[in-house]
Formats: sequence, structure tokens, C-alpha cells
Amino acid sequence: MRDAADKLSPRTPAQRLTLFAALGAGLGLVTCVAVPAKENAPMPVQSVLAAGADLPASTIPPARAPADDIPLAIPVTADSADPANAHSGPEAPAIAGDPSEIEDTPVALADERLREVFWTAHENMSLDALAIAWGIKAAQLSELNPALDPEAPVSEGTKLLVYRHDPEHPPLSIGSPNRGKLRNGMPLPEGPGWRLRTHRPRTYGTVNTIHALVEAFEDFGERYPDGPKIRVGELARRTGGRVPPHRSHRSGRDIDIGYIFRGIDDGEHRWKYMNVRNFDAEKNWALVQELLETGQVQTIYIAKKLQKLLHKEAQKHLPPEQLAALFEYPKTPESPHAKIQHWRGHSNHMHVRFLCEEGNRRCRARSK
Repeated sequence: MRDAADKLSPRTPAQRLTLFAALGAGLGLVTCVAVPAKENAPMPVQSVLAAGADLPASTIPPARAPADDIPLAIPVTADSADPANAHSGPEAPAIAGDPSEIEDTPVALADERLREVFWTAHENMSLDALAIAWGIKAAQLSELNPALDPEAPVSEGTKLLVYRHDPEHPPLSIGSPNRGKLRNGMPLPEGPGWRLRTHRPRTYGTVNTIHALVEAFEDFGERYPDGPKIRVGELARRTGGRVPPHRSHRSGRDIDIGYIFRGIDDGEHRWKYMNVRNFDAEKNWALVQELLETGQVQTIYIAKKLQKLLHKEAQKHLPPEQLAALFEYPKTPESPHAKIQHWRGHSNHMHVRFLCEEGNRRCRARSK
């Protein structure tokens, strides 16, 4: 039986091939064909989409998860077409090619107080043991603290320099949150209003992440000078990369923060699963507010049942249009692009993701 093209006008196979190729070009497709050995031989014709060639930006909805509990291969909207970026501040421009091949852009140090960061030894231990606990090489600790005897134990309470900012080699987030890495990570400093774990190999981040956290934690401490201390979870390793069991936390822009609960809370207790009875909506909303006011937050992941409790507290302070821009729950037309999103596994802590540093073209805002 002759096909529709033959019925309209008899054509040779070569003529039909030329027609299909022209139609494909007009539709923006790349047409792959098998050229026949003879004009009258059977001729298979295939039209396939070239990967990313001359096609509009993807219209797949943006992945809202922090990529801690999801497969790595979820497709996401291109940054330039992602509506969520309208609420996330300026994003680094998308650059084609391998991020490792893109020329570095210096990242400014906003807070001169953080030019040097000190940590305190929590017990008497050897320099090697302390280096392991802090995720930094013993040789680097010795170099930063030349007066330290590398053969003698470090006494409890000793303050050691763990970071000195180098403008020629600043911290740099490279790649995406779930497939990236961190170069020359900056450690989160100790502070009176927050509690770091004694085991700290995953307490490093980018310049803007660390500065924003210090700013938010200090402002929260001014609002609640009698506590509670903020429970700091994991950020990233000093050089980034994999941090099991997380699938993100790889590029220095993610942090887990324990919720504040009702009753006696000095920040020393372990994280607790939250519910309507023990969740301190007022103080947790105050902490979220301080984080958002830094202008560096991309997304905050909070369980939807807790979002609803926060929403009730936020209603006392914000108009409906601002609430819709912030909260995924309760549901509104703005929910897919809200700053605070739900993802499973965040009933005992919030996950905060910060923006790429301004001027850093090697950073990828979204997980791959």
C-alpha cells in the first residue's frame, strides 16, 4: 500500500528523504537517516531530538527536594527559565560546559570578623586526633598555629586557628548541590548563640553561606538573649563531595538546623521530632525570619505539618500575598514556587539551601 505522501504526488525515495529532512529542519529537529545503496531499495527514516540542540528551555517543573532522599537523575528546569528563581534573588548565569573548565571569579569577604576562624579543643587530645575531629589535616593545623607543639597533646579549652581567608584562593562552590564539590571551605565559627558538634568534619561552607548563618544566628540571639542555642547540624566537608547519608550537602550551600521546642531547651539536647505540642512556632518562625532577611536563602525545606504551624504564627506579621510567596502549605497558586517547601524527612530539622555566591560562574543553583 502506498503511503499518504505517494498518494499526493508520486516521488522517488530520494525525493521523500529530502522532503522529510526539510520538514524536520523547519520544526527544529535533527533528522537522522540511513542513505540507501540503491534508489529503489527499502529506506528506513528516523527523526530524533538532538540533546538540547536548538530547543526551548525545559518545561518540566523544578525539583523542590533538597536531593537528600531522591534519585540523582531527576530533571529540573533550566535556571534561566525557573520561576522559583523569582523568589531566590540573583542567580549565577548558566554557562555551558564542564564547571571545572570555567575561569574563577573572586568572591568578596563581606564580614572582616570572619577573616580568621578559631575553634576550641573540647578535651585533651593529640593534634592528629583533633585534626580528624575537625576535618582538617594535622599539617595544616600546625601551619596555621606555628607555636603549637605537634608532638604534645592539645589541652582542653585551647583555641586554634582553623581558617585564614586567602583572597587568591577563596572558598568556591562548584557544580550542583547533589553532584558538586567545595573548594577551600570556610568553617562555621563558634558563637554564644549556637552549638557546634564536637565532631566537625562537615561544618564547612561558602563565604555567603557562613556569613548569612552568623548574621542570622546573632540576630536571633539578640531577640532571645536567654536562649535557646541553635542546634547546628551538617554543612559540607572542607573539600565538598559525598557526605553519606545525604545526597546533597556537597557544595557548601546546605545546612541542617534543629528545630526549637517548647519547654526547657538549652540547645544541648538532641534533635526531636516535632508536633503541635512540642513545636515552638514563635521561636522557629523568628529563626526562619532571620535566615530569610539575610537575602541569601534559596530554599528552606520544612515538613508540611510544621509549615502549617509556622504559617499561623507568620499570619500575625505578614499580609496574605507575602505568606503565599513564602509557604508551600497551606496550598495556594504560588505554592510550587514558595521559598519554604516540604520534603519528607524534615520533621526534626529544617534544611536550608543558600544561593550561589555572586560572581561565581562555576556554581549550579539546582540539583541535577
